[in-house]
Amino acid sequence: MKETKEFQTESKELLNLMINSIYSNNEIFLRELISNASDAIDKYRYQALSSKGEMPLNEFEINLSVDKKKRTITISDNGIGMSKEDLINNLGTIAKSGSKDFASKLKEAKEKQDLNIIGQFGVGFYSAFMVASKIEVLTKTYNGQGYLFTSDGQESYTIEEKDKETVGTEITIYLKKSSKEVDYDSYLEQYKIKNLVKKYSDYIRYPIKMMVTKSEQVLDKDGKPVEGKYEDKQVLETLNSMIPLWKKNKSEVTDEDLNEFYKNKFNDYENPLAI
Repeated sequence: MKETKEFQTESKELLNLMINSIYSNNEIFLRELISNASDAIDKYRYQALSSKGEMPLNEFEINLSVDKKKRTITISDNGIGMSKEDLINNLGTIAKSGSKDFASKLKEAKEKQDLNIIGQFGVGFYSAFMVASKIEVLTKTYNGQGYLFTSDGQESYTIEEKDKETVGTEITIYLKKSSKEVDYDSYLEQYKIKNLVKKYSDYIRYPIKMMVTKSEQVLDKDGKPVEGKYEDKQVLETLNSMIPLWKKNKSEVTDEDLNEFYKNKFNDYENPLAI
């Protein structure tokens, strides 16, 4: 049975404020959802290690996929998942604690272009509405029932029981239509997704995987390359290094890497004066 619930009045105001205040930096939505997926895996891993073998330890990973025809981006994980109550408490109520403080600091953040304020109040999920006309969240806890959360981020959301074979959460974003101001279609291109993962989520400790199209040289019957002949193949690629910049060998880090790290971390448009 599908249940429809309205967002709380304060939640609607905050959601509207956030979406319309930081729209020019909408690419951070992917960073926020990947971070949430990583947190969910951390929670599952902790519970599994504490369960004395009752909960299995899996090969943890985060998967991204793009459907150009449906204009969707899907982020899935095999983390802790959410119950119906979790969906209501975590997704149905935005900034449930300190929400007034959040609202005032968000206004300040808009003026300073300080995007870190989003994650500080646990509303990273809602940053997806900066690019989405609709979001579906299919989720399942260990030995629990699967549920589907659906919302357009306006007045209400729905929750219904839905079969899901595996534990974890799958978030599907239906992109807004592109306009003269914003090219939402760019997020359907694999180079854009790869660049955003490298830019914001390279240090995430779990592999972030996506099927990508690669041009490979055709081989003859003896396994030798056929000169001038190539074909497109779908390959599952890990997009992140899983190693923080500060833990890499100096020889592996370029000046460009350091400059980008500084600019992204401190929201500066100029390169650092010194490294």
